[in-house]
Parts: sequence; C-alpha cells; structure tokens
Amino acid sequence: MTSKEINKVNNSTVASSSKTPKPIICVHDVVVAYQSNVAIFDINLDIFRNEFVGICGPNGSGKSTLLKSIIGAVDPLKGTVKILGEDILKKGSLHGLRKKFGYLPQKTEIDRNFPALVKDVVGMGLYSTVGLFRSLNKKDYERIDRALEIVELDQFKDRPIGHLSGGQQQKVMIARGIVNEPEILFLDEPTSALDFKVARNIMTLIRKIHEETELTIILVSHDIDFIKNNCSRAVCMNRRIVWEGNPKDEEFDEVINRVFLK
Repeated sequence: MTSKEINKVNNSTVASSSKTPKPIICVHDVVVAYQSNVAIFDINLDIFRNEFVGICGPNGSGKSTLLKSIIGAVDPLKGTVKILGEDILKKGSLHGLRKKFGYLPQKTEIDRNFPALVKDVVGMGLYSTVGLFRSLNKKDYERIDRALEIVELDQFKDRPIGHLSGGQQQKVMIARGIVNEPEILFLDEPTSALDFKVARNIMTLIRKIHEETELTIILVSHDIDFIKNNCSRAVCMNRRIVWEGNPKDEEFDEVINRVFLK
C-alpha cells in the first residue's frame, strides 16, 4: 500500500470516528445505599442526545433512585455521574447544570386552597437561571406563556393551581420542567395517581414534546406499553440494570415477564 493510500485510510478512520456521538449522560459503576440497604449497584449507563429512554422495573427496583443519582439529588456511595461532560459530584458543578435540565418528581397532591397561580408555578422553573431573588421580566413571562402553550394550558395561566384537575396540575408541572428550555428532561412516574384516560393524555403530551423538540427525555414509568411503542431505548432494572435495548425487540417482552412475574 502506498503512502497516499495509507493516508486515505487514516483520514477515513478519523472522519468515521468523529461522527461517533458522545453520550451526554455517563453513569459509571454507581452504587447507592440508604444506610445499610443497597438500593442500586453496578450501574453503567450512557445516554445520548435526542434519545427517549424509558426506565422500568418492579416496585423497589431502584428506578427513582437511579434518576435521583443522575440529577444529584442522591449521592452515590461509589461511582461517577457526568452530565454534559460535567462531574455532578464536583463542587459547584450542579449549579450550572441545573440550568440545562428539567426534573418532574412523582406527583404529589396540591391543596385546593394553595394560592399560587399557574403562571407563577411554571415560573419557578426559571429560578435556576434568574435566581431566587430577582423578579421575572417580560421575556421570562413570554417563556412561561410558550411552555403553557406547549402543554395546552395557556388559558389557565391566571388561575390558582389548586383549582385545576389532577391531570391539568401535572401538565403545569411539565411546563415548569421545560420553561427553562433545558437540554434534558427527567420524568419520574409522571402518571402516578392519575386514572387511565388522563394518564394516556399525559403520555401523549410527553411524546409530542419529544417529537417536536430536540429534548432528550429520561422517563421512569410502569407503563410498559408506552415504553414499547414510544421510547427509543428501554432500561429494565431490578436494583441493577438487567437489560437495555430496543423496546420493540422480542427479548424485551421476555425480560419484562421474568423480572415482573418472578
């Protein structure tokens, strides 16, 4: 092979490797324990931009713990977590990263007499950017309006959130998660405590957000059918990752039956 041919091969290899996407979330050898109880162990997971990842598993399998360890709400006993190249355990790193991701925890009941207006609840999602003690300006309220339009609740922005139905309240919380225009959205059981019809509506909205934006979504859910039909990748857990891959693979059904029914 001539030097010219060798250079051509080398250049082709470099070009090919440069197209390999880098993960925006890297979880490496993570172990989380609550006192003496190990919740999750040996977790290794890479998540790439624009993915829609569904995390499933039986109760107590560590799904929510994994999500919380990724966003820095729980410190791992061992291992590392990086988001967008930043080690979340490094002092001060989370302050900047919180501007780049949204998080929706499991649904909690909101008192009907809670006085906060819908637009103010959504505006709470901007505090990581504007700070706790600065008043929101016109541009901020425009972002709030856009987020409420996406979840189709802009007509309710001046209502107390406690006057909305459970499904509408959850849509408000989704709007709060996306108002900051994050790069990543974390959703922890977004349809828990909702009836079937309302839950379907929420899941349809989440799929729409993913399809119409470049948002990377990591969803913890018991809704296996939704994960099968909508997520680009499934991660099945039972305190560790027991399987990950395309949820449309027949093997996914076998794993679900084995993990959930044993």
